[in-house]
Amino acid sequence: MILSSIALVMSLQGAAESASVVKNDDPETWTVEYPRIIRPFVVNYRSCLNGSDRRVTGEPNFEAQHRTDIPRCAKARNEAITASITEMAGAKSKLSQQELDTLFTNIGLIHVARGRDLDDQFKQRIAAAEAARSRYEDEKPKGLVLELQDASVVKARVEEIQASESKSVE
Repeated sequence: MILSSIALVMSLQGAAESASVVKNDDPETWTVEYPRIIRPFVVNYRSCLNGSDRRVTGEPNFEAQHRTDIPRCAKARNEAITASITEMAGAKSKLSQQELDTLFTNIGLIHVARGRDLDDQFKQRIAAAEAARSRYEDEKPKGLVLELQDASVVKARVEEIQASESKSVE
């Protein structure tokens, strides 16, 4: 009895909401694996990359802003690689200098890819807004339609009509 009432409530909640799924036709997946012992150095490097002001300019330029973080954090990257080599000297799992370079390069590339994703989202929202505006303009009623864009203009027009009507009555 209780289970059926819970199921009924869950189905009614689901009916009111419509889920929308967006399928990415070209998914991009990044994976970075590294020994847990060097996690603090990876976190420091990522913090350096993420620690920049982002400027919203109305243009899709987040990828470029994220790219400028790579040279800005070059010192933090080199320090992280050096500290990782030192920390892994006595560890069971080790990464070579080349593997560490690749790891930190991939972290930088992931950072840039996030900026590119923000640009893509921005472009999609702009395109959707433009499509909605065009659709509105195409479907807008034609003919004698009063568009209330400025209340003072409407008020002035109403007063003008009332004044002309009162003069014609006299």
